[in-house]
Amino acid sequence: MEGREPSTRPSRTTPASPRVNPALVKRPRFQTLARFWEGQDVLARWTDGLLYLGIIKKVDSAQETCLVRFEDNSQFSVLWKDIFPPAVPGKEQLCCVCNSQACTPDNKLVHCGKCKHAYHQECHVPSVPCDTDSAGSSWMCRQCVFAVATKRGGALKKGPFARSMLQMKLSLPYQLKSLEWDPLHLTNKQQCYCYCGGPGE
Repeated sequence: MEGREPSTRPSRTTPASPRVNPALVKRPRFQTLARFWEGQDVLARWTDGLLYLGIIKKVDSAQETCLVRFEDNSQFSVLWKDIFPPAVPGKEQLCCVCNSQACTPDNKLVHCGKCKHAYHQECHVPSVPCDTDSAGSSWMCRQCVFAVATKRGGALKKGPFARSMLQMKLSLPYQLKSLEWDPLHLTNKQQCYCYCGGPGE
């Protein structure tokens, strides 16, 4: 067509394309170059939705996975989204979702009373009430609530942890529409399943 300017949109590339411009690759918001390294102690979410202590043996940036050795000497590949570095006392805390420490009056960093990880109130799912990080208040993050309330044979039915878990189940920790499913709709690329968002089986 005459009179039209050529399109300035970048050409599409596939993961196998040898000419991928790293500046054009959209990275997950939680990824940083130094987030994971070999020998790092981490908490890794397993197929039961619980977190287990392990040590990173190998980092695969292309697949966004780490080979993790667990306390029983088993080794498995775990997606970055299911790996959480343990909180280090005395170290400046970053939100473990967005990896930032920037705060506003309506979106402060709150700390889990169990794992000591920091979350922005709006980054945690569900969002954290404003009065949570005040003195005398003990708040637990989604991962810790599931770890405490989930038992072999089923979850707790009564008590404060059971109530917290029921509240957490009202919102999914991922967007259903953003999941990329296989043709039979059995597995998804992000490995997010059920209300816990864990990798499933």
